[in-house]
Amino acid sequence: MSYRIAVDIGGTFTDCVVVDDQDRRYVSKALTRYGALEDGVLEAVEVLAASELGLTLRELLERTESFVHGTTQATNALVTHSGVRVGLLATRGHEDVLRIGRVYSKIAGLAERELVHSTRLHKPAALVPQELVVGLNERMDCDGDVVVPLDEDEVAAAVDHLVEGGAEAIAVSLLWSFANDAHERRAAEIVKERAPHVFVSVSCEVAPVLGEYERTATTAVNAYVGPRVTVYLEALDAKLRANGFRSPLLVMQASGGLTSVADAAARPVVTLDSGPTGGIIGSRALGELYGESNVICTDVGGTSFDVGLVLGGEVPLATDPIVARYSLRLPKVLVESIGSGGGSVAWIDEGGLLRVGPHSAGSRPGPACYGLGGTDATVTDADLVLGYLDPDAFLGGRMRLDRDLALKALSRLGTQLGMEPEEVATGIFRIINSQMADLILKLTIEQGNDPRDCVLAAYGGAGPTHAAFYGGDIGAKELIIPARSTAFSAEGMLACDITHTADASHSLRSPLADREIQAMETTFRALERRVRAQFAAESGTDEDVEISRYAGVRFRMQPQTLVIPVDDDLLRTSGGQGLIDRFAERYGRLYGGGALLEGGGIEIDLHRVVGRRRVPRPAAAPAAAASSLTADAVSGVRPIHFEDRGRTETTVYRGSALRPGNVLEGPAVVQRMGDSVVVPPGFTARVDDQLSLRLTPRAPAGAAVDK
Repeated sequence: MSYRIAVDIGGTFTDCVVVDDQDRRYVSKALTRYGALEDGVLEAVEVLAASELGLTLRELLERTESFVHGTTQATNALVTHSGVRVGLLATRGHEDVLRIGRVYSKIAGLAERELVHSTRLHKPAALVPQELVVGLNERMDCDGDVVVPLDEDEVAAAVDHLVEGGAEAIAVSLLWSFANDAHERRAAEIVKERAPHVFVSVSCEVAPVLGEYERTATTAVNAYVGPRVTVYLEALDAKLRANGFRSPLLVMQASGGLTSVADAAARPVVTLDSGPTGGIIGSRALGELYGESNVICTDVGGTSFDVGLVLGGEVPLATDPIVARYSLRLPKVLVESIGSGGGSVAWIDEGGLLRVGPHSAGSRPGPACYGLGGTDATVTDADLVLGYLDPDAFLGGRMRLDRDLALKALSRLGTQLGMEPEEVATGIFRIINSQMADLILKLTIEQGNDPRDCVLAAYGGAGPTHAAFYGGDIGAKELIIPARSTAFSAEGMLACDITHTADASHSLRSPLADREIQAMETTFRALERRVRAQFAAESGTDEDVEISRYAGVRFRMQPQTLVIPVDDDLLRTSGGQGLIDRFAERYGRLYGGGALLEGGGIEIDLHRVVGRRRVPRPAAAPAAAASSLTADAVSGVRPIHFEDRGRTETTVYRGSALRPGNVLEGPAVVQRMGDSVVVPPGFTARVDDQLSLRLTPRAPAGAAVDK
């Protein structure tokens, strides 16, 4: 028997999914170990090996053909400002590019409620101390011609200065280096010669694209998180191999593909938000299975609520992604996140109002009900007190929740608010669901996408508990809760292929004459050679690599760029008119037909080549249908609080006993390992052949509800 493993580290739990060679799935979870993430990974794998397969950790790893990992190390370092001390080599006269930023730097990445007090807003904290920024007396022009040669002695002196100043990593971002990277690469060589122990991040390798601030910020972020990610990945790889694993460890990228440990260690910025990306790729595969091309992807974990989209069967990429308030330039799946998860802490603001998040209790001490020393009331505490969670069935009974500790934490808030603990819990539940629904509407209605045309996939440890409440409010035509929703992001990583991406900026304007089209072709071919060389270096061959081309297109003089697929024949259509038509169609679909600037002309400022090596996906394995609901599926009845009914006697079902064709009428709760699916009054849940639960939307207002 052989196996494939995927592990995703979340803010509270580390999730593990194992698939055997007969496509059977197994799931486990372990508390995330901050400060020793690799030990938490091994613990999650070991728990699954023992409890589900009857194997030791070594026996499982020796039989494992592939191990896919989504790491939060880069994101955690950036969000918590725990990266290393970074120095920056810039072109003289451009040392302040990170301090100046863009006009929107003060508001980038902030929620709407944080924009109210504009006078209190500040730019994100500087990643590079000003005393560690050195300007070099060199210059390229926009065509890549040398204006001022690089002074190598000056570079050596600058490196010595940065190292003496405590720099653990050095970023190199010189003006117009994407047009000619000779100066930048030589500067990087000098850094490695004089300070081989220092991590080096070079913009021509990390973000060789137009946009001085974004390019420099991406390079600096890569340097800031680089040593942390490198040490972690190398430690994990070593521990896996010490326990019998022999195949390459693959790392999830923000772009939706997998890469090698060596590539991720060299460009750790590509791993930012890689966990939520796995869930979106898994949602696309789920949509393909069900014949649904439009999917709203929602992941409620311990620290955050992540939302993504699948539109027309495609996963949109963010043009200029913002992570921890820093604007970056890299291919990244569109994901919007807020601090609303199971571990989100409830608090009272200066005006006496109850708030939830964005701060999280994490895994240790975690919510008060974990009994690990936490005293703050969280969403999980509210869910427990309201009856949505069974204190004796959490994580399949492996972890017991303490209701008394949850009540004690809620009582402290209640004393300040003049409310009973259950009233506080109801308020927390209402607030968190509203925050989730608002974020979904931001990505759908505000972007011209009708949620009524979409199914909503809900996953993560807390997603099934809240899905019917935030999903029903937005009007999605159906809610899908996957069978293994508690570890769905990890499972989604097994639907990813190995990918490598190469970008280049070469600015062109319409009309696209033969000269411009030939220039695009030349750039694409150079990028393709680079991608193929990377695949060949990793595996010895590039014969099975599929190549896709993309162009970043915008209306002339506008800032917003859309990345458009470029087929072989698209550029040959009457002066590139095919590319212009495709751009106009996508622009109109995204912003509305009235926003089109007919006759305004276009600009092309990005060329991208993506190489893909297909990885076999686990096949869908339909379960046998049941003629009726089995009696042993019912585990009991308990009172659960629903806001419009109060405490209601609710039937509780064992998820493991449900079979395709079973229909559950709300109110009901389905308890599974790692999650509890709440089916409120007015909802019906149907079990399909993948053992997913399909919830119909809430009954229309004014309609009779069967009680």
